[in-house]
Amino acid sequence: MASDHSVSQVWLGLLDAERMSRYYQALAVRMQRWHMALTASVAFGSAGAMSSLLLGAPDWVAEVLATAVAAAGVWTFYYGHASKAAMLEVAAERCAELTLDWRDLWARLEGVGDAEAWQAVQHLRRQEPTATTKVPAGLAVRRRLNKKCAEEAYGVWGHEYAVAS
Repeated sequence: MASDHSVSQVWLGLLDAERMSRYYQALAVRMQRWHMALTASVAFGSAGAMSSLLLGAPDWVAEVLATAVAAAGVWTFYYGHASKAAMLEVAAERCAELTLDWRDLWARLEGVGDAEAWQAVQHLRRQEPTATTKVPAGLAVRRRLNKKCAEEAYGVWGHEYAVAS
């Protein structure tokens, strides 16, 4: 049977993989929302600029709207929200798969010796960096979101396995 240390390592690995999956999915949703907001601002700004020209509004109105559209377009191009969202979704999916692997190991811990459990833990720990290789470099860590995702992960798995908090 696996030692308490191995059981603890599997539990922590399960929670961490779940946290990462939730965190990267939440970041992907944020990036998608930014992309949608910028795309909508370009569309509405362009329509507004054209309407102001066609309806005879003062030239400064069209100039302000055109400047806003240009700024949103440059921001979208520079930051690349859509591509970052796609990469974060891939990382979230890979972390979700890793969560399933940790869950499988957790489920079979009683019938596994300590050496085999520790070997499985090490194998899964080595897979974590490859699960997150698609995360864009230089992405700032959102501490509050990370904490929220950790609490959600513990809430889900703590309830699933009736672990006291």
